[in-house]
Amino acid sequence: MESDIKILYELSKIDSEIVKIESLLKKIPQKIKKLQEEKENLIFKLEKTSNELKRLEKLKREKEIEIQEQEDRIQKIQQNLDRVKTNEEYKALLREKAHIEEVIMDIEDEILQILEEQEVLQKEKEEIEKQIEVEKNKIDEVIKKEEEKLKELQEKLKNLKNEREKLKEKLPRNLLSKYETVRQARGGIAVALAQDGTCSGCYMIIPPKLYSELIKSEKLFTCPHCGRFLYYEPK
Repeated sequence: MESDIKILYELSKIDSEIVKIESLLKKIPQKIKKLQEEKENLIFKLEKTSNELKRLEKLKREKEIEIQEQEDRIQKIQQNLDRVKTNEEYKALLREKAHIEEVIMDIEDEILQILEEQEVLQKEKEEIEKQIEVEKNKIDEVIKKEEEKLKELQEKLKNLKNEREKLKEKLPRNLLSKYETVRQARGGIAVALAQDGTCSGCYMIIPPKLYSELIKSEKLFTCPHCGRFLYYEPK
């Protein structure tokens, strides 16, 4: 039959493993969320670039319509030039025509600038699309692995808790209560190995007489410094 200290030590090992798994179970969803945000940021960047390209294309069309309207005005002026009766009217129409031609040139410059911006953005869009194709697959693969790891840890945690319940049933209620009190007070570690006369929980030296009794007996002893249960494992 197993001694109480042996059962406590096994229980302590399970509790330590449970703490580690629960810590990982908190971190994995956060990691998955961060990876999903990275993917979403890439998609958002692409959408932003695509929307800017659409805006520039719309602006270019508007400028082209403006040119057409100004050219229509020039055509009317040209028609009026043949019908004017005075020299002053003729000169006024020529001035108006020259002004409109300058306006057209300015609009054409604006269109050229828009075309340059479109070219730069189109290249940027193509680069983002390539990046998304590569990065998205990588991110999806990592997310899949993390989700699988999450399921494995959840299953492992479930099994450990079942083992824990079985071990608890082997211990007296008062001893289990004391174990839980020490565990909560000592950062989740209630049982420490006694090695070479030292407590592995607080790294303090165990009094020689106590250490000698611990080696010879399976009785329950606690560290006089940290209060943890001491467990000696023969080498």
